Amino acid sequence: MADVKILSDTVLNAALAVIETCTEARVVESDDTELIAGITLDSGNYTQAAGSGGGRQTTCLVSAASDMKAISVTTSGTAKKIELLLSGTVHVTATLSSGVAVLSTDQVNLGTFVVRLADPT
Repeated sequence: MADVKILSDTVLNAALAVIETCTEARVVESDDTELIAGITLDSGNYTQAAGSGGGRQTTCLVSAASDMKAISVTTSGTAKKIELLLSGTVHVTATLSSGVAVLSTDQVNLGTFVVRLADPT
C-alpha cells in the first residue's frame, strides 16, 4: 500500500465545505445534555483559508451581524463542548479547554474556533 504524499487543496476544501453546510450549533455538557440549542448557522458563519504551515482551514462561528452574541442559555450546567450539526447529525465537536458554568438565566457570546486539515506528511 502506498502512502499519500500530496493531497490537493481542492480535496481539503471539499472536506471543509461539508463542515460549512452545518446549519445549527449547540452547546452541551460532557454527556451531551443541551445547554444552548438551536443556534442557526449559515455560510456567513464560516471563513475558509489556507492553513498556517500548509493544508487548509475553516474558521467556525464567525459572527455575522452579531448573531453569535447574547445567546440565551436554556438549561443550567457546565458547558464542555460546542457541536455543529446538519439535519440533526453532529459533524464537528469542539471541546472547551475548561468547563464553563452557565445558568438558565444567562446569555453567552460564542467565540470562533478553527478546524484545520493538514497536508499529508
